[in-house]
Amino acid sequence: MMHRGYLSAIGAALLAISLNSCKEQPEYVEKIYPIQEEVELKLAGKWEIATVDNVPVLTNEKQVVTYKEGWTAFRSASTPSKDQSWMEQVQMKCSIYGNDITEEGPFKLTTNVETITENQMTANVKDLSTTDTAQQKTRFIVYRKIDKDFSKDIVGYWEVKLALPGIPGVTDHRLSFREDGTFLSFDRDTINDEWVVNHITTNQYMVDGTWLALRKQSLNPTTDTHECWDISVEGDKMYWSALRVDSTGLRREDQLELTRITE
Repeated sequence: MMHRGYLSAIGAALLAISLNSCKEQPEYVEKIYPIQEEVELKLAGKWEIATVDNVPVLTNEKQVVTYKEGWTAFRSASTPSKDQSWMEQVQMKCSIYGNDITEEGPFKLTTNVETITENQMTANVKDLSTTDTAQQKTRFIVYRKIDKDFSKDIVGYWEVKLALPGIPGVTDHRLSFREDGTFLSFDRDTINDEWVVNHITTNQYMVDGTWLALRKQSLNPTTDTHECWDISVEGDKMYWSALRVDSTGLRREDQLELTRITE
């Protein structure tokens, strides 16, 4: 699914790849062929961007990419900037040459793999181009392999508990995730002791592996809010965590605990 601002937000969605250093095109000689074989052997699967230039990525800026033999890539990202984008497993044609992986679709992306194991891949972004811009700049990225997918587990009705250090958890609202990719939010009416649905024009969500993105839109006033979390599901409990940065530039980790409601 692609929305307005998609192409203009590609740079932001791809972690604002705007650096100063350029890397020359490598010579494809026989000695790199073993690297290509290693990439082809271990690339298939779901990967999440973990760090950029050795700095942990903020959860709102993460991306998940799934490579399928053939080769095809599917990218997911949600950008909460002024040029919001919503990329839900956008399909890309994928090719491997040497240790370069090139993805082509609404934009073109080439990454140069340095190392790849069963659970980690390191690479440099060599080239990113959209329909009207082209960048040939390098940024060092570490991907981690995702071996779980909670897209089915999240469906249902959940009670949310806000967890803060040193403060008892407080139940402040409920969420209902539906199979069609939409969700409902409920606020507690303390006077009548009941839960009331919070009507917003559009409530969308997507889960790709262990990464969750929420999108809330309204018309009056006009808003388009994006929020991302790392999640895990254990029985009737779901745990959310997110690396955020405040207005002063200080990084913090937010956490939520949810309990499945069967009533």
